[in-house]
Amino acid sequence: MTRHSWLCLFLLLLAPVAGAADDSRILVQMPPEALAALRAEMLDFQLALHQVVAALAEGKFAEAADIADRQIGLAAMGRHRNAPANARPGTYMPEDMHLIARNMHGAGSGFAITARGGDLAKSLGALQAVTGACVGCHRAYRTQ
Repeated sequence: MTRHSWLCLFLLLLAPVAGAADDSRILVQMPPEALAALRAEMLDFQLALHQVVAALAEGKFAEAADIADRQIGLAAMGRHRNAPANARPGTYMPEDMHLIARNMHGAGSGFAITARGGDLAKSLGALQAVTGACVGCHRAYRTQ
């Protein structure tokens, strides 16, 4: 299997569960402005993960770390703090969903520290904490 095929498979695993009639995930309702902000942020995280994996595949550990630190890690928290109240997704998240998000940011920063060590196996292990948060949240919650 090529690197591209593996990457596509990896990204498919990050996709939310398809909306079936028997969808048992918790519905999180929020104003359209907050929903739009949340979706934009999810797309940004998806792109950042793609860039991190690409950098790792090329052995560019410092680049992967910088991307994760800046776009996923703790430095990426609070990007909606100056938005109007109806455009702040965190305000409408259940506490457990918010906790998953905070843990994902922490895992992003943790990955960055590990990746700077230059060990691929350890870096991928640390990246699993990031993707695990994504999978956990998308399997537990939905917005429609």
